[in-house]
Amino acid sequence: MAEDNNKKPFKVTISDEDYMKPDELDELNSRLSENGHSRPKPKFEVNILDDDDGGDELANLSENEYKGEIYFSGVKAVKNNNQVNSSSAKKKKKRKKGIGAFAFFLIVVIVITTSITAFSLSCLNDILAFSRSEDTVTINIPLNADTNDIIDILADNGLVKQRTFCKLFYQLLSTLLNKKTPVYLSGVYYVEKNMGLEGYLYEFRESQAGKDTVIVSIPEGWSIYQICERLEKFGVCSSKKIISSLKGTSFEYDFIDKIYADPARTFKLEGYLYPNTYEFYADSDPNSVIRKFLDEFEAKWSDKYQKQADKLGLSMDEIIIIASIIQREAADKDQMKDISSVIHNRLSHMASWPTLNCDSTDTYISKYILPNVPASESLIYTQKYSTYNNQGLPPGPICNPGDDAINAALYPNDTNYYFFRHDKYGKIYLASTQAQHDANANAVLRANSK
Repeated sequence: MAEDNNKKPFKVTISDEDYMKPDELDELNSRLSENGHSRPKPKFEVNILDDDDGGDELANLSENEYKGEIYFSGVKAVKNNNQVNSSSAKKKKKRKKGIGAFAFFLIVVIVITTSITAFSLSCLNDILAFSRSEDTVTINIPLNADTNDIIDILADNGLVKQRTFCKLFYQLLSTLLNKKTPVYLSGVYYVEKNMGLEGYLYEFRESQAGKDTVIVSIPEGWSIYQICERLEKFGVCSSKKIISSLKGTSFEYDFIDKIYADPARTFKLEGYLYPNTYEFYADSDPNSVIRKFLDEFEAKWSDKYQKQADKLGLSMDEIIIIASIIQREAADKDQMKDISSVIHNRLSHMASWPTLNCDSTDTYISKYILPNVPASESLIYTQKYSTYNNQGLPPGPICNPGDDAINAALYPNDTNYYFFRHDKYGKIYLASTQAQHDANANAVLRANSK
């Protein structure tokens, strides 16, 4: 095989750090044997060096001079710098990795702590509302809603943030205080954002004990706007809130289902806020106030009344409309059944007398409705409630009649009257024919001139 001239020379160095001369070595062995000791093994190391790391001696050898000999010298091996650098890099890498892990752990702790703190503050704010505004929010509580339903409604309207916590908190509080399950009133409510959970639930309750009471008398024949103004004046509830509740709340009474929903009607419940003397809590919820009126009407509208209405071929709502006109037209109780007879006679003979021609229906719109509604609504009310321009009854009652008027509407006098007038003293002038009615007009002029 041809000799490979490209082989690089290398040098093997075997060194003994404890090198001695032969006679010195023999003397040492003899001395150690006498003392019972053996000679320690010599320390040595082998270094194999090529021309890349073997020092100056190999570098100076020519290719022809080197024959593959093994040279012995006292040269010591030198550690590879790459190994030292690699070890340092690993230590630095481990140190950096440790610092990164600690920083990540610290960030996680801060995030968790911040989240728990924010959640706790949010829960506390739902209960106490210490950082909420006084802005008013309108919400609608449905019929038969329980506490959890109401908390969901509050959350949907942005009044509480942590609905699950609020439910658990109220359940725990009720258990600890042995509270009875509350009954809530359905309806439209106006609540402030800073009321807190307990404040909201208290507002919706059926019973709100502990407040001052106010006694208010509601006269017969008043319209809803008149009633609301009086209630506000006596500190029972704001007029605006009652009006909104009347328009937006579905009250749970069977008789309400029998009321005809005419789009031209001013209020569905006009005529059903029964006039009487009531005791209210000061600053009451409007829904509880309205229910007091409706409870009273429900108690007054007896089975006897319903049977008589059926006998006349009229609905409950038609009787209340007739009673409201009687209430506004009659000067006193004694006139009511005669006026009722005029209305019933005309309704029974609409071919001859298609319109009622009652001034009170026009007055109701002009005096009590138009000042309180937008101009866009005024025209429809003016047209539909006029008993001079429209046949039969108006779309709804024009006031809230008392029992005397309701009784008169159910039990009119048996007459042949189709007309009536009043003078300024309240005296009534009844007539069966147009000629008699015109003659009565002259009599009224003479009476009023006195």
